[in-house]
Amino acid sequence: MQLNITTDYAIRLLLSLGKMGVKKAGPLIAEEMMIPPKYILKISSKLRAAKLIGSDSGSQGGYYLMKPLEEITLMDVLSVMESTIKINRCLEPDTYCSRGGVKDCPVHRFYLVMQQELEEKWLSQSLSGIIEKYKSTWSNEIIGIEDARKEISIRHTCKEEQQEERLSMSEKGR
Repeated sequence: MQLNITTDYAIRLLLSLGKMGVKKAGPLIAEEMMIPPKYILKISSKLRAAKLIGSDSGSQGGYYLMKPLEEITLMDVLSVMESTIKINRCLEPDTYCSRGGVKDCPVHRFYLVMQQELEEKWLSQSLSGIIEKYKSTWSNEIIGIEDARKEISIRHTCKEEQQEERLSMSEKGR
């Protein structure tokens, strides 16, 4: 089983909102969490429908959490974003079995136990727990993003100053 990329982006979006505890614009979330901007609308509509986030439009608009990260589990996000969270088709509601024997199949029973263990883990893992467990990495990543923004800003300012200097010199030469 592999999570789809929109689930990964949804988790990042929620974590971004939870860190600040305030409203954030989509472009800022996209930049901060390295989510392609086109995904923000797609993800946010699903998260809004599930009442995990809300949004306001306008100049003061943005996205915000509808409940604290402590109350949002990985299971909440997976259930919204993934088409299925089952590790095998025989665990789906239609209980399809290529062997035609779901009830008697030892592999089915093994998958069932594995599925239950995964779901318990997903239910017990809050998004705030992710931040807490990986706090140093999380803050370093954000610091790294901030440092990169500053560096880009400095480079941009230097280029502007160089252009002004060239313009000034060319005007003096006339």
